[in-house]
Amino acid sequence: MDRQRRIWLQASAASLLTSWQPMARASGGWRAARPIQLIVPGQAGGMSDIIARVFGAGTGNDLGERIVVDNRPGASGVIGSYLLSNARPDGQTLLTASSDTHTIYPHFFNNPKFVPHKHVPVATLAFVPFALAVNRNLPVTNLRELIALCKKKTVSYSTWGIGTTGHAAMLAFMRAAGIQDMLHVPFTGSAPAVQALLAGQVDAMMGAIPLISTNRAQLRPLAVMSRDPSTALPGIPTLAQAGLSNAADSKGFWVGLMAPPGTPSNIVSVIAVEAAKVMRQPEIRQKLEGMGAQSESLGPVEFGKLIAEESGRWAAITRDAGVVRQNI
Repeated sequence: MDRQRRIWLQASAASLLTSWQPMARASGGWRAARPIQLIVPGQAGGMSDIIARVFGAGTGNDLGERIVVDNRPGASGVIGSYLLSNARPDGQTLLTASSDTHTIYPHFFNNPKFVPHKHVPVATLAFVPFALAVNRNLPVTNLRELIALCKKKTVSYSTWGIGTTGHAAMLAFMRAAGIQDMLHVPFTGSAPAVQALLAGQVDAMMGAIPLISTNRAQLRPLAVMSRDPSTALPGIPTLAQAGLSNAADSKGFWVGLMAPPGTPSNIVSVIAVEAAKVMRQPEIRQKLEGMGAQSESLGPVEFGKLIAEESGRWAAITRDAGVVRQNI
């Protein structure tokens, strides 16, 4: 009888352990059932794409499956963002969002194709400061001379689209410098935008520091749009140091992860923890800092607050700049 009782207890314990394991995984978090689609709403080689691939390559086994980057460029990031809005809220689809898509876009267009505040903030991945650069043939050597030239004649600048960070950053510069007008020349991506500057087709550009620093030999960087100088552009002052004390004072534009509307908090938490772990890795921090970006992961709550604050700031900037919203 004792032997039979021992066998029964052992069988019961084994059965209990087997049934408990999935529950333990569920209570401890979420795991992907298949490879996770990470939508990048921009071209390959852009900053969002680079950061997405750095994050994807750095993830371990905690999510259960690998991350697959899916580039969906077009319409200043709207196409990829729209796809996220219609994805299932199961953690299997994420978006590498940016200030472009979620804090600036709504202030440039009527009838938006997606509603940014319905997406679920997961975590920031990095902050990317911008720098103002000019073609080397433009007769200016510093920011003060550029401002004086802009007040005498029409100076052109390139961006990767209306309502993008490059466009908004230049409007913020113009507002701080008291420049009434510059000629905006939008392109389909950051690569053709900087190529136009290199070729002398436009005079200036406000672009991500990694983009500017890579081409420094052919361009003339004048100032960094952040609160601190950049190690990727040594010797280049911030806008404030160059004389614009009322210029934007921030860490730069953010790149982060968004989940579809209605994604459960337990899934968001698991992915946010993984993002923080990945972005703290020394080799990743070193790689991004070498390009001029700052690796930093804010959690869902802090990320949501950042979006709200930044959206309010850009609402004021675009209003003061007289931006007329376009219908799309």
